[in-house]
Amino acid sequence: MSLFRAQLFTPQMKEDLRVFMREFADRYFKTVRDALQKADPNHMYLGSRFAGHTLEEVQACAEYCDVISFNIYRPTIGDMHELDGIDHPAIIGEFHMGALDRGMFHPGLVATENQAERAVMYEDYVHSVIDYPLFVGAHFFKYTDEPLVGRSGDGENYNIGVINVTDGTYPEMVKAARKVNTEMYVRRLGAKSPGAPGVAAK
Repeated sequence: MSLFRAQLFTPQMKEDLRVFMREFADRYFKTVRDALQKADPNHMYLGSRFAGHTLEEVQACAEYCDVISFNIYRPTIGDMHELDGIDHPAIIGEFHMGALDRGMFHPGLVATENQAERAVMYEDYVHSVIDYPLFVGAHFFKYTDEPLVGRSGDGENYNIGVINVTDGTYPEMVKAARKVNTEMYVRRLGAKSPGAPGVAAK
């Protein structure tokens, strides 16, 4: 919706839309939750991987889902306000960053200047997730670059992998992933990890 059109809404119209959206989202998430519990009661319901969303949708998701999931394509989630006032586990369903100095010919949804900068942004993004107490994880999209001539269906040919289409690695990304994943428990918990110097094995 354009800003111009939004300005045409009266306060009463906005309140009607807010109430409608909450009712609609409640019905959606409850229906899916109930169906999943009936068919597969021993697994978690991870929401709908929000890309666009309203506050009311996120609130409803928190009520009916075990974890709220978001696809957030930004340099970090440090300026994220979607969970303000909500105390519920959340997870990143997708994120990536790309570059054009090597590999495919499109940098994806978040562009960087080169693979070295891409690796730095990857570290910054994962650190921002680790530092946000409600988040329990983040999934990088994706392991390998997309096909040179584009994937079937929409033609995406993004340079967003940890490896390229010939199974070669982007060393900068491998190094960054190894570093942040090795250190994430220390960073989150603020304590030495098992196996670190001075920590006795149990």
